[in-house]
Amino acid sequence: MMDAMQSALSGMNAAETQLDTTAARIASYPFAVPPANTGDIVDLSTDMLNLLQARENFATDTRVAHVADEIQQSTISMLA
Repeated sequence: MMDAMQSALSGMNAAETQLDTTAARIASYPFAVPPANTGDIVDLSTDMLNLLQARENFATDTRVAHVADEIQQSTISMLA
């Protein structure tokens, strides 16, 4: 059961890193207006997807940790 907890914790750490990296990139965007006909300076769509992905990954890993804990508690109860 510890493998499931370790996997969940590792996934949560990866999601946190993804969130931190994306947030830092968004915070560093310039507030200048792009020259005409050159397109966007920033790609907020990709960054928003990264933020949503980090949120979903963290939530999934939290559920894995919760289920692993429930299984561990049930096992302990059966053995006690």
